[in-house]
Amino acid sequence: MANFNSLSPTELAILADAIAIALAEGKSSDEINVLGNLVTAVGALLLTIAAQDQSLRDAADKKNKNNKTLG
Repeated sequence: MANFNSLSPTELAILADAIAIALAEGKSSDEINVLGNLVTAVGALLLTIAAQDQSLRDAADKKNKNNKTLG
């Protein structure tokens, strides 16, 4: 995943466009709709995982900061 972090916003958008076109090629509208909904669901779950991870890290950082203040 480190390679994605080095892409500019424009390059990332172009990559997403190319992937979407490649996945849609030769598929019916119904198949594209199902695939799009699947990708959307995966994206939503990735965002949920990232948000929970960040929340747990923030809570741990806050706890560590409080422990240093008390100790």
